[in-house]
Amino acid sequence: MAAMNRSYVIILANGLNGLGAVRSAAHAGLKTYTLLTAQSDLSAYSRFSQYRFLLPLNPTVNDIRPILDQLNNNEGGPGVLLACSDFAAELLGKLKKEGYSNQHLIVPTTETTEVLNDKKLECQYMEQGGITLPKTFYNLEEDVPETFPLIIKPRTFREYKVLGAKNVIIHSLAELDEFKRSFHAHLDQFIAQDVIQGGDDNLWVCNVTFDQNQELSACFVFKRLGTMPSHYGVTSLAISQNNQALREECAKIGKALNYTGPAMIEFKKDQYSDTYYYIETNPRLGMCNWFDTRCGINNILACTQAAYGNRVEFAPQRNNFVYWNFFGDLIARLEDRENLLAIVFRYIALLRRRRIGALLYWKDPQPALRYAKASITDIAQRVGRKLRERFG
Repeated sequence: MAAMNRSYVIILANGLNGLGAVRSAAHAGLKTYTLLTAQSDLSAYSRFSQYRFLLPLNPTVNDIRPILDQLNNNEGGPGVLLACSDFAAELLGKLKKEGYSNQHLIVPTTETTEVLNDKKLECQYMEQGGITLPKTFYNLEEDVPETFPLIIKPRTFREYKVLGAKNVIIHSLAELDEFKRSFHAHLDQFIAQDVIQGGDDNLWVCNVTFDQNQELSACFVFKRLGTMPSHYGVTSLAISQNNQALREECAKIGKALNYTGPAMIEFKKDQYSDTYYYIETNPRLGMCNWFDTRCGINNILACTQAAYGNRVEFAPQRNNFVYWNFFGDLIARLEDRENLLAIVFRYIALLRRRRIGALLYWKDPQPALRYAKASITDIAQRVGRKLRERFG
């Protein structure tokens, strides 16, 4: 324990991912430094984010290296760098490729990060490794899918701006032709996949850590119950449930990728065949890492121990706990035109379970208050627009 008291982490924070990581680090008793690209980031409002550095909006390794060197000198040794976004994961990969050693880099190789941050390369790699994927189309200029719906995905996070969203659902050949006309100059920046049949509760997520021997040292499994946007977005409602088959699949993926560090691995279970299809691996901390911690699996602690070459043992995860981003989930369901009464009954049913708020934490209330204010303003504006459309 004395060794852990001298440990510290440096979190490249981003939104809910970063806030959860800061809280999880504090929960583990780790001294934490937070690197932010915006003063308005949720982590900036956390009482646990006491030591903060503001970076440029799109930082480079040259922007963060002096800070890391300074912290090494101040603390008398290296801490552990943790990424909370795809962009931050790329930065850490570049540092690792340069041989940077003033801080511990518990991250996959640059080559692995580049593969996982490009959906085309990732899916091709997984197919070659024998991982079960939805049917995938890599050449939208020439490929002619026979079944719908399809999900169109940008190859990297940089193409989100091109598409204007994280993905687009195509329901017919006519819609696909229209998409091709609209994005004819960018078709090589997307892939398409069959949509696996099943509701949100067929979506599974594993937040994991692989140690420096590529062994699965921590794994937290949950089933999604809601996403924002609905059906094809990030987690807004979930329940912790162990799944040994997915644990084994994660261990297999880690070995195939020669992977070290934190990752978020997603699957979807086909409602007809009970087959689990691989969706993606994000080479960074998962967005719901605070959920992991509250259910007994602290992936931030696991990463820190792995970086220092120590083993970490967790008790079995606590199951049937509910993760709830109330405002995010409510907005997503309203946008999806879900029946209001059904939403109310769903939420009432959740009250009988132990709930973990995505933001609400009584020891750290300020981020939730800020998020709630922004969400209420957003809902009011949406309602106002609907009323103006309806009544002129």
